Amino acid sequence: MSSPEPSPAIGATPRARVFIDVDDTLLTWNWRLRPFAREVLAELGTAGFAVYLWSGRGKRWDVVNTFGLAAHVRDCFEKPLFHHRERLAELGVPFAPDYVVDDHAEVVAAFGGLCVRPPHEPLEQDRELLRVLDDLRGRSG
Repeated sequence: MSSPEPSPAIGATPRARVFIDVDDTLLTWNWRLRPFAREVLAELGTAGFAVYLWSGRGKRWDVVNTFGLAAHVRDCFEKPLFHHRERLAELGVPFAPDYVVDDHAEVVAAFGGLCVRPPHEPLEQDRELLRVLDDLRGRSG
């Protein structure tokens, strides 16, 4: 599936390219959007960040389309599961992330960003993705 046109709200020159993992980061183990996911994506876009989704399971346009995230996501890529930086070109990722959000510490160590805990029940108490906004505010402040 091809990527949708970027939303007019997404600027041409982003503050940074933020790559967000899908499984156990943006989605729960049972294919539910994690609490505050939509709000965090929207706030990142409003703040001038370019948001990309990536996954070790390939380009996840199914997630973008199922959950109506196209207004917030510029593109989807396959995430390298090893030799993270070295495999970007091989996997068709045209640039390195400036900041990653992932539940695997080794991916965050390779690029910089925030390692989040996987979601746990009770899901309505999960505030983990809000840490992304706090971390990025702290880095730019």
